[in-house]
Amino acid sequence: MRGKHVRQTKEVFVEVEVDLKGGKIEVDTGIGFLNHMLETFAIHSGIGLKIKAKGDLDVDEHHTIEDVAIAFGRAFSDAMADRSGIKRFGDAIVPMDESVAICGIDLSGRGVFVLDGKFEDTGVRGENIYHFFDTFCRNSGINAYLNVKGFNSHHKAEAAFKAFAKALNEALQKSDRKVRSAKGLLD
Repeated sequence: MRGKHVRQTKEVFVEVEVDLKGGKIEVDTGIGFLNHMLETFAIHSGIGLKIKAKGDLDVDEHHTIEDVAIAFGRAFSDAMADRSGIKRFGDAIVPMDESVAICGIDLSGRGVFVLDGKFEDTGVRGENIYHFFDTFCRNSGINAYLNVKGFNSHHKAEAAFKAFAKALNEALQKSDRKVRSAKGLLD
């Protein structure tokens, strides 16, 4: 129920710890808006999360966001181990003021992210919010569909992180079945 991943490149150093049973939330990526979104994600998914990243923010936010998503996804995948004994599917609808996000998740082991909607620039560029979710899904083995609508960019992004987190929380709930798949395994 715990996973850890360290990633070091010439551009970024990231260390991530995930505890699916909950625990402390400590996030420091050097990007205030990303910290806020990841803390929100941890709160609403019910996981313990520690992320420490130091990247080349003097160049751009892209490398840090990408490497945080890679390390977080791999740590999350390790924490799920063989994915047995979980519900597997989850969904959520989260309104935030004038915005709304709808998310469906399958912890299948096949990482795919589909976005219906668009992220605009907030504390980070909108394309990097999309890139975070896509990279996290590919590295964690989560299949996710996310629909986002609204006018305020911050509200749309926050609703998206909350909906993803709440759907994930549901999918991680214990199940009496060992593996929920007609194939007999997940991936």
